[in-house]
Amino acid sequence: MGCMIGNQKTIDELSKRYPHIDLFMKVEQADILPHFLEERWTPISGAGCLDIEYMPNEGNDEEITVEPFLPTFATSTITSGKRTVLPMAITPKPGERIAHYPSKIEPAKASPTAWLPVILGCNKVCTYCIVPYRRGRERSRPVDELVTEANSLVARGAKELTLLGQTVEAYGLDLPGQPDLAHLMSQLSEIDGLERIRFMTSYPRHMTDSMIERMANLPKVCEHLNIPVQAGDDELLRRMKRGYTLDEYREKIRRVRELWPGITLSTDVIVGFCGETEQEFQHTLDLLKEIRFDVVHVAAYSVRPGTVAARWEDDIPLPEKKHRLHAVEELQATIALEINQQYLGKVEEVLVEEENSSHGRQQWKGRNRANKLVFFPQPDEGSCIQAGDLVKVQIERTTAWSLQGCTVAV
Repeated sequence: MGCMIGNQKTIDELSKRYPHIDLFMKVEQADILPHFLEERWTPISGAGCLDIEYMPNEGNDEEITVEPFLPTFATSTITSGKRTVLPMAITPKPGERIAHYPSKIEPAKASPTAWLPVILGCNKVCTYCIVPYRRGRERSRPVDELVTEANSLVARGAKELTLLGQTVEAYGLDLPGQPDLAHLMSQLSEIDGLERIRFMTSYPRHMTDSMIERMANLPKVCEHLNIPVQAGDDELLRRMKRGYTLDEYREKIRRVRELWPGITLSTDVIVGFCGETEQEFQHTLDLLKEIRFDVVHVAAYSVRPGTVAARWEDDIPLPEKKHRLHAVEELQATIALEINQQYLGKVEEVLVEEENSSHGRQQWKGRNRANKLVFFPQPDEGSCIQAGDLVKVQIERTTAWSLQGCTVAV
């Protein structure tokens, strides 16, 4: 399941490469999974697993009889036997509105943090990206549908929801009345028990001043923004077809910081893109020094068959790509450490996510509102901390990647 899934030809190729996999589907077609399992997991095909439809009533000794049939292999190229044509074998029409996610099969309990996809697909045409070809055009889920799903997640234990979209601020542009992301957040903020709201991934041109101001004034919306830049050179951005210039990006960052004081920033960067010169790469390093992001997610360019860039020469040698990647990592480690050291001595509100036993220490792991990872030990006896709790932690030590401290009395 994911962006590798395309048309039936792609599915057939994948099924040959991975013959042990029975089902390939796109993310937005996840609602077919229950139907697929219903077909496959029967007394005939389930190797002893019994579908609930065939479960006898209590006290009923009547023998269960089921007509034998061959199981459905939706991605198989075998032509003999029964084969059902399922949605993953059909390329959806642009903007087609179908049931995107299963609504009846839900875990009994949610984790303290949960994902809430709000907009599917992407209308951008970045030359390196396969997403628009695999997931189709942008389709926003209706506000009432999202509020219902959010209420369900919170009722099962979620304290924090992250609103997901390839370009999340495009939410609502295709809906009647065009409710935007800030409007959706205001509706979700009314849910009792929901403590925090996050969102990703942002696109510079969709972020209006009005949207930023309204989000900044919602107490449950956390002060963190992920806004990919991908490269620090205008010529590189043009070849990538990112749709903005560096000056536009800089101005958006300036406005965000002005309208939303205290916000933290993360970004994405690709190194070694087709034709990237030493000077173009240096411009990317210069931009990172200038803006000083809290987090930089960096990746070496790799070809995605079916994209525009796949037709171009992948002319940066792998050793050079690794060198540039490590250069970004080293620079960002220095910047992140300097930023995180500003938290020393401060008391941060942390949403506890899980226990952590790495490095031989038993401790709790969570995040503050600024999306910083925070680790702290179990308090003295008498204090019972659980995943999902909001606790106050005084920061005593920092690294480039996390904060460490101890809980303090409220």
